[in-house]
Amino acid sequence: MEDTERWSCTVVRAHGLHLMRPEKSWRPIVTVEIDQTQQHETVLGSDGQNINLKASFLLKEATLSSQVEVKIFHRSHSKKKGKKRILVGAASCSLREMYKKHGTEPKLELRLQCQTPTKRSVASRGRPQNGALIHLRLYPPSSVATVASPSQEDDGYCSSSAGSSSPSEDDSDTLHDHASVSELSPIQGLRRRRRVRPFCANSDEEAQSYSEEYDSEENNRLMFGGPSFDEEDEEEEELMRPRTPVKKSFNPIQWIMAGSFLPQHTVQTPAPPPDPGAMNFFERVLTTFTIYDELRRARCDDDFERVFKRLQSEWMWNATILMALAGVDITIFSLSPDSLFAINYMSRSVVAASSIASGLGVICAIWLLFWYAWVDLGTFIIRARDVMSTPTSPSYFFFSLSARLPSILTLTSSLSLMSFMTLVAFSVWPTAVIVGCFLVGLLMGLQFLVFAVVWVVRTVRRGVRCVLGLIGFGSGSGAGAGTATRKEEVGGEEMTEREEEEEKEKC
Repeated sequence: MEDTERWSCTVVRAHGLHLMRPEKSWRPIVTVEIDQTQQHETVLGSDGQNINLKASFLLKEATLSSQVEVKIFHRSHSKKKGKKRILVGAASCSLREMYKKHGTEPKLELRLQCQTPTKRSVASRGRPQNGALIHLRLYPPSSVATVASPSQEDDGYCSSSAGSSSPSEDDSDTLHDHASVSELSPIQGLRRRRRVRPFCANSDEEAQSYSEEYDSEENNRLMFGGPSFDEEDEEEEELMRPRTPVKKSFNPIQWIMAGSFLPQHTVQTPAPPPDPGAMNFFERVLTTFTIYDELRRARCDDDFERVFKRLQSEWMWNATILMALAGVDITIFSLSPDSLFAINYMSRSVVAASSIASGLGVICAIWLLFWYAWVDLGTFIIRARDVMSTPTSPSYFFFSLSARLPSILTLTSSLSLMSFMTLVAFSVWPTAVIVGCFLVGLLMGLQFLVFAVVWVVRTVRRGVRCVLGLIGFGSGSGAGAGTATRKEEVGGEEMTEREEEEEKEKC
């Protein structure tokens, strides 16, 4: 088979591979393998472009059913012996698919399947890595390429667009080989303008910063869906197209009307909370010491999740505390009658109550953890509903009461154990027990005591003022004095009310 009857292929460039390696610049190694028998290799530049586009390789004994596998490797630039290649991306398809795809596109584009990156080999910093592409040019033999696509004619690969001098030649769309294509002269006068760079005089830092900025801009353009490598071809096509005048009109009224249609802000309307007046007496009582109100107001999974986590933590702490109280009760039961402290009938009764509450509390906490806490959120929502619930109005009345039962039993066990200790200590030192209980109770209820004192003082003061006012109205000779006294009292009341308002504002 002659070379003209063989398939030939050229690697143009790779796109979007900079994110796959932590190195700032590296040269991809591209291998093209045909039916796992013949392998061709080329090395691209650090920017992903092929340095020599004229260098193509022949695919020997290749047919349309041949399987083509394209792989891209990375080789370290270190001086270690036995450098190992690292596979970065790969693409596999048949030669028939490549030829069909090449017939609809000016350049063959294959999407690479990138390898799973590791922490040491990735430099994307959280950006997507699924946009790696490789662009090829495929030259089929003349026996296969009987009809050329319009895109190939524009690129100058067809014999009709080559501008043959003899009119007797066949004007068919057969393709030339790669050698004849490389000899075609480009169109004169249609060149791409080079980007003008500023000149920096006596400033190495500014030139360096601009070069770094330009390199980073080029890398971002290549890696994140910017203009592809055929930007020059597109600009040449634009220059070759005839210029048509474009009419532009500006209507300020249309712009104002269009701006008024756009939304200025978005307001999320929350779901209306349930009416507290709709609850009966028992529900209002249950709301004071349980989570019934929170479950009743829950509308989404986030609301239920907050309640779910809170109950998990509460049940775990209650189980731990109840086990500790049960251990103390067991230790008390092991005391002998002739111990150092005398234990009477009342002390034994409160210890028994504490042990009963501890045992029941541990059982309840373990059951609640097993049935409600050690499941997922959806199962918890379903199991928390009562038997009397309906699809439209779920009820959590009995679950709220059961969920707070371990805490109630913990409080009962703690009070019983405290009563036992108080009774035993009272038989030894009554004064200390009375003083200690009084001080603790005073500090715990100090706010109520202060409120009661303030309320009594205000009530007494108002009563005294009322009595003085009645006395002043009854005496005729002392009318002026009574008026002055009333004015002073009114002024004092106004000052008192102002002081109260200022205190409320500060709070």
